[in-house]
Amino acid sequence: MAITRESLEQIWNQWEIELVVLLSFTLQIFLFFTGCIRRYSTNALLRLLTWLAYVAADMVAVYALGLISRDGQSTMSSAGSCHRNKRSNRFSTGTSRQLAFFWAPFLLVHLGGQDTISAFSIEDNNLWLRHLLNLTIQVSLALYAFWKSIGGQNQRLLAPGILVFVTGIIRYGERIWALKCSSRNGLRETNLPPLPKLNFEVDKGSYVGTICYVLGSMVCIRDLFSGRTTSQMKERAVFRFQEDRPLDQVPKLLEVELAMMYDDLFTKAMLLRTRTGVVLRCISQFSVIAAFVLFLVENLKQEHNRADVAITYALFLGGFSLEVCAFVLTVMSPWTWAFFKARRCDRLAHISWLLLSSGIGWPEKRPLWSNSMGQYNFLTSCMGREQSTTSSKLMTIIRKILIAVEKKVFIRNLQHTKHVNLSKDVMDSVVTWVGRLAREEFTRITQQQRWVNLRPIINPTMNTLANSLGDNIIFLHTYTELHLQKHSSNMDDETISTTMDICRKISNYMVYLLVVHPSMLPLSGTAADTLAKFYEKISKNGSGKQDVLDTAYQLVTDKLEFGDEECLKEQEQPGPWGETLTEIQDMWMRLLLYAAGKCPVELHAQQLGRGGELLTLVWLLMAHNGIGNVGHQVELITNDETMVGQFCAFHYPKESKHRRLHGATGRRPPASCPRLHRLARGSAADSGRWPDLMTRRRTGTVIIRRLHRQHRPLPTCFASFSLQGMMKTRLPLR
Repeated sequence: MAITRESLEQIWNQWEIELVVLLSFTLQIFLFFTGCIRRYSTNALLRLLTWLAYVAADMVAVYALGLISRDGQSTMSSAGSCHRNKRSNRFSTGTSRQLAFFWAPFLLVHLGGQDTISAFSIEDNNLWLRHLLNLTIQVSLALYAFWKSIGGQNQRLLAPGILVFVTGIIRYGERIWALKCSSRNGLRETNLPPLPKLNFEVDKGSYVGTICYVLGSMVCIRDLFSGRTTSQMKERAVFRFQEDRPLDQVPKLLEVELAMMYDDLFTKAMLLRTRTGVVLRCISQFSVIAAFVLFLVENLKQEHNRADVAITYALFLGGFSLEVCAFVLTVMSPWTWAFFKARRCDRLAHISWLLLSSGIGWPEKRPLWSNSMGQYNFLTSCMGREQSTTSSKLMTIIRKILIAVEKKVFIRNLQHTKHVNLSKDVMDSVVTWVGRLAREEFTRITQQQRWVNLRPIINPTMNTLANSLGDNIIFLHTYTELHLQKHSSNMDDETISTTMDICRKISNYMVYLLVVHPSMLPLSGTAADTLAKFYEKISKNGSGKQDVLDTAYQLVTDKLEFGDEECLKEQEQPGPWGETLTEIQDMWMRLLLYAAGKCPVELHAQQLGRGGELLTLVWLLMAHNGIGNVGHQVELITNDETMVGQFCAFHYPKESKHRRLHGATGRRPPASCPRLHRLARGSAADSGRWPDLMTRRRTGTVIIRRLHRQHRPLPTCFASFSLQGMMKTRLPLR
């Protein structure tokens, strides 16, 4: 039998309500499990599917309610004929959906969402009033559909239908309550019950000690995410790290804090810690169980259409299964364990801890977030396709489509953005650096770094670092990549290898933030313009690897001050190279801490729903030590010798008398470059080093040409020499 358009339309019309109701339930199952795993993943495809399911779940449920209300009258008119021919073919004319009206309250349960994902993003929490309006409309629509269909033989399903309605209204109300409590104002206003006192000694270095500390500090964590500062916290003494806190437990402590904050922001965990929430949950569970029993009894007395009965059983039993899974998640919560422990319910506390520390819970050895850091190598992105790691046919098609619509920047970012596991070395380096700031004076730590080797790179950026942070991130990233490519044989040294890995990962991570999450950085301009400008500069001579590296090196040298190019070459020697590498690590660590302290708290909260960011962990660690905009102010540059109560990433001393006399760029060559001093003086002592006077003159002329091309003042020590040199060597200025 050929399938025609008319037959397909007839099949769809006959089964439309059933398919839409089953689709609504399927979306709830999908959301339950993706809500559990999205905190551990940065996968963009998973995030996209979760968002589509989250949005579609409400739309499908509302659409199904509309279909049921429209189908109610036909159900009433054909109920008698359907009863007489209940075993007939579904496609026959006299059949109807006897149980369709009974599914309306189940759709309210679906609109209430799952415990694992009450909100997809922070914006959903702030729109809780809109959901409250939707609750009024959808409950009215469901009641209308139910009232329209009740009567005759359907009167027997009135009692189980009312019980399911009670469950649906409670579950929908729970979702709105959770959204309200998780909003920014809700975090400030919600008064949760105090933490039960745990009357037993714990080892601070153990996992139990970590959990206990986090439970006590969660009030302060919620204060932070609501926009309060450390001075406004209620439990500041508990939140502040003590000196006896084991450093190896700090990363895990931060993970647990952010995991529990994720539960408060994106799930229904917060309301289930209140007495009212627990009572309402118990009422909803008993109501749906009683409704299921009554439906079983009614179905034994009067048989309904098999397909409708199967769908109803699927809704009941599937809902029970999801509730059991949600109950297990609640039992293995740290709050549940603390509740049982405080009331000396040792057996229940033991069961809760076994679930909490098991593989399905929060085991100590498994990260509680994505444990990854984004990476974006800007030089690699300028090298074109030959460096691309994606060669599938699908990506080729997507690339062509996006290029056709002039989305080249998007596809380039998509190709070259990746995530790597956050190594222990990187996290330990962050913990150690923040610990130094907490134990010592900010001024001394900032000023003790004199940048002995990195001064030629740091000095040109100081005047523009605060105003052009994006430009300087790309510049410093380019220099870092060029420096790391020198002396790759030193990879055999474990210490140097570790330092190189830290430098490369943090450098790539800062560029990743600039490319993917520019709003998390305190930029004065647009990141897109900055990236486009540097991409054009570096790619102007070709996209081959060597072309890009040569252009990048020229870009770095053009920004150096007079005479510093020779110092840059000296850094390529094995000894200075390793010392410079340590300073590069220090430089990136300062920029990372500055960016973390300046990032708005709303963006930190938003990233928790996307797998988390290293920047959020750094921000929370700094807050524990009273550093950052939530505590002591964070600034990028200072020239104050006696700054108090703030952290500055870089100290730029005030201009000296010589600098004021000679200008910012027209100063003498630095002492670390005696070659240029001898070149300028042209002394007889240089006869062995410079046997050819013409060579000396040509070298000086090259420097003069570069200064002239950059419109920079001519150093006094080179004035007379350079004039003679240009006259005798006849080298053009341009």
